[in-house]
Amino acid sequence: MDPTELDDEEEGMSYAEMLKRDQRRWEVADEDKDNALSLDEFTNFLHPEESERMRAIVVQETMEDIDKDKDGKISLEEYIGDMYHGDDDEFEPSWVSNERDQFREFRDRNNDGYLDEEEVQGWIIPPDYNHADAEAKHLIYEADDNADKMLTKEEILNKYDVFVGSQATDFGEALVRHDEF
Repeated sequence: MDPTELDDEEEGMSYAEMLKRDQRRWEVADEDKDNALSLDEFTNFLHPEESERMRAIVVQETMEDIDKDKDGKISLEEYIGDMYHGDDDEFEPSWVSNERDQFREFRDRNNDGYLDEEEVQGWIIPPDYNHADAEAKHLIYEADDNADKMLTKEEILNKYDVFVGSQATDFGEALVRHDEF
């Protein structure tokens, strides 16, 4: 299929834009510049948030995704709009108000009303943050009904939707591959 036939936007990004983004990410991941990715390079391509040398591309992609007016910074409205698309007459959930507070009190460190690239990096890739550890703790928090800090098969099945949506379980694939279930 000709890539120009797929230029219709899906989720706000055209096929051509996705190709451009992937090409840029590939070039950063291809450390030895041989236009082929080793296992480590391919891992960095797929999971740039886990690689120190790929952090700039993660920040750049986040900025591109959220900065709708393309002014090089993220406003409070763009920040909230990335997470919540409520109707004008709909009651706003409390978590949205909490996110507004997070933006004002913690994310916008220079208090200019916007997030620049440095502030976005501090938000999405905080120093000393372990994504896998945080996701595992989140899953236990969500599913550990008896608060014993251990998950039973029943607890996991009761919160199956949480596990299916998790990167830690490869979006549910790990749940169908193991004999434990």
